Amino acid sequence: MKKIMTLLVAAMFCLTGTAKTADEVISELEKATSAQVIRFDKTMFASYLGKADSKKMEKLKNIDYGCVLIIEDADKAKVEKFNKITDELDDKAYEPLVTVFDGDDRVKVLGHVEGETVKEVFITVADGEDCVMVHLNCNIPKSEIDSMINKDTFSFN
Repeated sequence: MKKIMTLLVAAMFCLTGTAKTADEVISELEKATSAQVIRFDKTMFASYLGKADSKKMEKLKNIDYGCVLIIEDADKAKVEKFNKITDELDDKAYEPLVTVFDGDDRVKVLGHVEGETVKEVFITVADGEDCVMVHLNCNIPKSEIDSMINKDTFSFN
């Protein structure tokens, strides 16, 4: 019995050693790929929201802080590194919301939900040469998520 318990404890340590938080993933990618990282807090975001169409941007008021990580014109090694490191996110903390693959292109949206509130959103996008990651720390009621992402909120014209 002691051997089984020892093996279980060792397995738990191995699993927790590989799981990473969003902040750890961002820091590791920034160092490994010389990615550009833009961090923002509620004050910076509120300043931007004040200049934008307030009706459309009002839905984003529950974002406390976050960052955008950008790797432009990445070689194959950097894209593989990006994908490998983002795959190491703690799957106990972030549940997959959307995953789309099309050849070398991939989009993943992960979320951390506590009760009826989305606390974090983590979006990764990678194609053959560019990688983008968006991490948002927020307090968004689950009931408002659908209304945040629609044609009235974001326009790609």
